[in-house]
Amino acid sequence: MGSIWGDVPTWITTLAVLLAVVQYLGERKRRRSESDREAREQATNLTVWTVTVMGTDRRYGVRISNTSGSTFHDVRIHALIHGEARRPIKLLIVPPGDHFVPFNGNDHDYTWDLARDVAEEDSDLRPYMQSDKYRVTSVQFRDNVGQQWATDDRAVLRAGGATT
Repeated sequence: MGSIWGDVPTWITTLAVLLAVVQYLGERKRRRSESDREAREQATNLTVWTVTVMGTDRRYGVRISNTSGSTFHDVRIHALIHGEARRPIKLLIVPPGDHFVPFNGNDHDYTWDLARDVAEEDSDLRPYMQSDKYRVTSVQFRDNVGQQWATDDRAVLRAGGATT
């Protein structure tokens, strides 16, 4: 007469399958977490801040530093210059490096000049650190695998920011 609990080999097999499923799900969660951490790490390597170019002809602009070793795409930078929100800087691609985008002083079609390498500047670029009149208010971009990211006015990074 058979036991209501079944035979021992069936229970051992069932237990082994359950343990394998639990291990698989744990490993999948670990891999997803690692992948998310790597994506966030790349995204944190794009930093943007407002600067002034010292000298007789004082100029203003935004400095963009990409230390990721990869490109960023569809970058939109919103900044205050002289306390006023300006048209966003729109860049299709930001290669690795340190870039400067000069402010042209108007809000017409060419509010911002073409980006150039920081090394091309003949004067010191100094960051604004104590003025709310010169600051980046938000940045939206895609990393090199298409993940959308955004930062707010305190540079807090979040996934899924819309690029417009």
